[in-house]
Amino acid sequence: MRSFLLRLAPLALGSLLLQPVARADIMFGGNARAYAMGGAGIAIVDRYERTAKINPAALALFNRRSNLEYPNIGLHASGIGIGAAWDHITGNPSKNDAVNLARDFGKNDSSFGVNISWGLRFGHLDGHATGVAQVFVQPNLPLQAWAKNANGDVAQLATNPAYAGARADLLGAGIYSLPTIGVAERISPAGSPTRIEAGARIKLMRAVYTHYIVSSSNIINNTAASPAPELNGGSTLTQDGIGVDLGFLVHPSKYDGLSGALLITDVVEPGFVFQGTDRNGNPAKYDLQPRSFTIGSAYAIGKMVFAADAVDLSRAYGNVQGRLGAEYTSKKLSLRAGYSSARGFTAGFGWGFLQFAFGAKAPLEVTQTLRF
Repeated sequence: MRSFLLRLAPLALGSLLLQPVARADIMFGGNARAYAMGGAGIAIVDRYERTAKINPAALALFNRRSNLEYPNIGLHASGIGIGAAWDHITGNPSKNDAVNLARDFGKNDSSFGVNISWGLRFGHLDGHATGVAQVFVQPNLPLQAWAKNANGDVAQLATNPAYAGARADLLGAGIYSLPTIGVAERISPAGSPTRIEAGARIKLMRAVYTHYIVSSSNIINNTAASPAPELNGGSTLTQDGIGVDLGFLVHPSKYDGLSGALLITDVVEPGFVFQGTDRNGNPAKYDLQPRSFTIGSAYAIGKMVFAADAVDLSRAYGNVQGRLGAEYTSKKLSLRAGYSSARGFTAGFGWGFLQFAFGAKAPLEVTQTLRF
């Protein structure tokens, strides 16, 4: 039975890879392994330095050598095509681009962004320069109705009562760390059949926030969007802070078998809280990186790894998510697939430094995302 399952699993994974291509949001590089596995994987035990990106405790699994990492660049798009998102990312979204965003993406909520990471590892210690930036386009109901039904006729925004009060909010934020410092060590006794690792990642960060409001008048007259009231006439707000992630990993002394993990993201919160307004003009608080708790388990058997995580038990980012993922690895190629209760099916592959993932919506990773 075990041999049969191991032969069947890569075929099942391969078929899943073909399912969501037509409506894919795509992730290149970055944490593509976790994205492809539905966002699961904090308890995976390996020496490929992938788990350590989402759980610092995995640093203790590595040898004592030094290693210079490849730069990681991840692109994320949700609710829009990756091509359209890339056009706006490279166009440096601003008050002049906000009207185009409202026109292009007015049918539903959408977001797009990029994350970058590059660093060094010295044994069980690593250091990274990281950055994550996201743009959220939030059309209200009248604008969504216009975008879906008016065929781009801007005159209807002024004449049709169904579209009265149409507006969209363009929210953008970026957080960069110079640097993040991760450290981990085994805390179980030497020779114990069960190993326990603990790790922490200290993040010295700066957050940059912006918010523009696109009115129906802006769209009709093709005029620049207005900065939201909290910007006080400026273009951005900036805050500095320190965050700390804490992780634990429990597994047999051998790598195969059942493992478990606990991850507390921002056990020390950076305090990136901005007071603003929502798409209807009501007061809103944006806490970009609140504290979050996640537990996970994984099971490794031969060339297969299965993972299951319960994400954000504290509901800091929304409802608790259940995530499942699987990976089959040959000598050079890894095939991955997964499911998130909030994001749907995902899939991807890895081939050397090339890591690729796609799905109906890119899964939330609480260690590398922004809350709005």
